[in-house]
Amino acid sequence: MESTERYVSLYRKYRPTTFDGVIGQETVVRILKGSVDTGRISHAYLFAGPKGTGKTTVARILAKALNCDRGPNSHPCMECEHCRAITSGTDIDVIEIDAASNRGIDEIRDLRESTRFVPARSRKKVFIVDEAHMLTIQAFNALLKTLEEPPDYVVFILATTEPQKLPETILSRCQRFDFKRISEVAMFRYLQGLRSIEAPNITDEALHQIVALSGGSMRGAIGLVDQFSVFGTESVSGATVLDLLGLPTEESISLLVEALLSRDPKAVTLVLEQLERSGIEPADLVERTIALISRYILDKVTLRPPTPDASPTDRLKAFPDAALVSLAAVFARIQQQSAYLSDPYPLVQTFLLAIALDLPIGLDRSHDEFSRAVQFTSSQEAPGPAVRQVEAVQNTVDVSRGSLDETLPEPSSTFADEPADQWAHFKALVSDASKPIGVMLQALDVREVRVDQGVLRIVLGPKTKLFRTMLEQRQEEVLVPAARSAYAVDQVRLVEEGSQDAEQETAAEVPVDDKLELLKKTFDATESLFGS
Repeated sequence: MESTERYVSLYRKYRPTTFDGVIGQETVVRILKGSVDTGRISHAYLFAGPKGTGKTTVARILAKALNCDRGPNSHPCMECEHCRAITSGTDIDVIEIDAASNRGIDEIRDLRESTRFVPARSRKKVFIVDEAHMLTIQAFNALLKTLEEPPDYVVFILATTEPQKLPETILSRCQRFDFKRISEVAMFRYLQGLRSIEAPNITDEALHQIVALSGGSMRGAIGLVDQFSVFGTESVSGATVLDLLGLPTEESISLLVEALLSRDPKAVTLVLEQLERSGIEPADLVERTIALISRYILDKVTLRPPTPDASPTDRLKAFPDAALVSLAAVFARIQQQSAYLSDPYPLVQTFLLAIALDLPIGLDRSHDEFSRAVQFTSSQEAPGPAVRQVEAVQNTVDVSRGSLDETLPEPSSTFADEPADQWAHFKALVSDASKPIGVMLQALDVREVRVDQGVLRIVLGPKTKLFRTMLEQRQEEVLVPAARSAYAVDQVRLVEEGSQDAEQETAAEVPVDDKLELLKKTFDATESLFGS
């Protein structure tokens, strides 16, 4: 029976085996090579940096350099028993520990005990602790003394993507090396050579897309090349890469940005529907939009020549840079707001439609900045939903007053003779003073407006705390002057319906006897139930 050779992933197959093969970490490699050649070996190293940048790979190469038969030597021979065993991961004196699954104090105690024994056949006993930040505090404490004063034949190499999570006592005992993200130029050049061997069907456009999506991780980039190496004879384009990863194309993103800045809600809806049908995740849409705007602005500032296929970003040239930057800031806030939702699509869709409709979306003060950057065209012709809600509340109050009891006292003033007109006049004055605040007031769920003892009280619907805070920030500047002109009062009070403040105000306005009468009418109770 014909044997089939076991397949090895490309990122493992092409993992560097010597210092000279490491890509993009020239400074780290130079210092480590110098320390090996001069014999100035530290007892503990900390390799910190993003995933896929070569931390564990360099740790293994350092172990080979220390234990090579011709060493210590910064150029291990790769032929001796030690070099071959470390490369294959079978050397008994090079112990790799995954701290994510061996993070407790018991595992570290076992590690500490093993340091008592000299290497079986090597010059140095090397402990490589991957994802070191996952260790518990108790485990770190157990490791502390050993890490500070290990035997001469022991070398610790801690690798982590989050060095800030390591205790200061650990950091101070290690020689630290920070691995940087691999540059796009170096990564593209390396992937071109890999493509010619493993995946000739991948186009340069697809390689550029892979490099951009890898985030500086060589392992991630090689993994994508590996996926497309079995794609067949058909060429792999940039759009194919995006389709595999479920990401929106730059053409779709630029159409969305164009629709948003053009204030075209219909076009925004069409783009969003198309993206939803394609299975695009809202988080990816938001992140890719920010990245596209960022790259366009950066290319413009640095005068970088456009890529061969720059048609998507050409759409952005029609809009001011300030508008694009403000839109990116709004998207960043949307990203923050929707990060913890199980289904963020409805929220993202609502926010984007609000931008297209020129409505406030309640994300700090970004809407004010956005309003100044882009010309708004929304009108204030017809009374909005808030007016109709106020009228409905007023009618309910009138009917309830007549049906409950004639002895109930009249409120100080609930609107004026023409409440809707007076409220509309107030909002018009607010809009003249500040258009963003006027638009916000127009869209808010206003349940009741009344004048009581020289104070204009505006009762908002529930869950409006963020909007109420934004309005109160402009209260003295915008709302009070408008209230003085429309209602002849010098104070404005914003309360949320159902809040403790609103309940206290309601209780203070209705005398005890009238509350009793109200309860009797409501529950059809007899006098004897309320008698003494």
